[in-house]
Amino acid sequence: MPRFHRLCCAGLRCTPFRSLGIAAMIPLVASLAHSAPDATPLRLADGRPLACVYYFPHWWDPWKSDDDAIRRDFATLKAMGISTLAMDHEWSQAIDGNWRLLDRAHRLAAEAGLQILPWLSAKVWVDMLDGDRPKLVKQWYGVDLKRSQRQDGTPAALVIWDEATIAAGTAYAEQYLDRYGSQALLRVNWHGKPRPVVALSVELGWEGGFDDATNALFVGWLRKQYGGDLAKLNAAWGTEYRSFGGINPRDTRVFDYAMLRQGKSAHPQAVEDHIEFRSQLISESLGKMADRLRRKHPEVLILAELPYQFAAEHPDAKSYRIQYAANPSCARSADILFFRCTGPLSQGEADFLTAWRKETGQPAIMTYRTYSDWAKELPAKITADSADLYAGQAAKYGNGFGFYSWNEMVDTHVAPSRPEDMGKPGALTPEQSARSVDLMRAMVKRYLEIVGK
Repeated sequence: MPRFHRLCCAGLRCTPFRSLGIAAMIPLVASLAHSAPDATPLRLADGRPLACVYYFPHWWDPWKSDDDAIRRDFATLKAMGISTLAMDHEWSQAIDGNWRLLDRAHRLAAEAGLQILPWLSAKVWVDMLDGDRPKLVKQWYGVDLKRSQRQDGTPAALVIWDEATIAAGTAYAEQYLDRYGSQALLRVNWHGKPRPVVALSVELGWEGGFDDATNALFVGWLRKQYGGDLAKLNAAWGTEYRSFGGINPRDTRVFDYAMLRQGKSAHPQAVEDHIEFRSQLISESLGKMADRLRRKHPEVLILAELPYQFAAEHPDAKSYRIQYAANPSCARSADILFFRCTGPLSQGEADFLTAWRKETGQPAIMTYRTYSDWAKELPAKITADSADLYAGQAAKYGNGFGFYSWNEMVDTHVAPSRPEDMGKPGALTPEQSARSVDLMRAMVKRYLEIVGK
């Protein structure tokens, strides 16, 4: 087990995330850093650097696509230096199509000489909750899923730490590896040995955490964090609790999540402690899934996909962190990090990522968006400077490079949008799509020049 995996599996004893500002976040990991993070690029088992792209051959309207269209896209991607396809292969998609569309993706990827990095769930298994799916989970895996609550008491995602969630998540991951482990599944050269890679979830985060059982865990976590000293907690929070048992995260007078998003929380440390507690539960729960999965598939590596870079300064990223408990600690149990970056890293974001990776040793894959503002606003002529910026940062601060888009875009703009979709958010004309492809090609070329083919 990697060193950074052991850190969180010992229990919820990670250093709490105790500040709102990026500058104050950096010492959290920098104080433990003793050497520069490894800049060696991740490579596939055949030696190719990991250069990836999101691709959705079966999203929304699979009956409107065909094998030859996908083959043409795959040929375009491979010609520009892409080696890996990032795909939603969630349990819901496997059962809804009886594996047919997932089978097709692996077959066509293998034909093209590309490999697939799969996301096996949506936000830690929420795809098991729709309609009659919980009944099907019961039939397949013999467990009864439990839903958590939001702060207002309404039903939320699964109780992430519950035995049923961990059992069902592990069971599907085992099925997936049994079925596709010898097909087009991504394998990376990991210390000289080819190892398969899967992501247990896309968009790591948890909307739940306010149900009674989780609240009881939070109180126990607080006792450990504050050494059983209630006066110390009250001083940190600006509260006057008379007992630990009186703490309830559904109390919006203290746990004012909505105000924290606006930077106006009256008790920011109380909310930050609850966010960090939830974040650590994500890591601990996925770590348990990974440990069980390795009993049958001991070589598998677990990748954590984050919808924003750590310490992201973008307002959407700040809101996501608060709502979904997406502190850096949520990814501690992973072997590999995968970021959907909002753009080139700021210096503060780069410094935080550098410090974090020094502590954990986790390789990081940096991906950048291809949707409308990227293709429409950049100059028609792709400059060497733009390729150097994106590819250079990925090589300096990470270990892999790639592109992402929203699911609705299906092909990550390798092809233009359909005429009937023009006018929708993110739709691209043939000229705009060609510009996007040119930029992707220039960036991948530069990345491969930097890290070496």
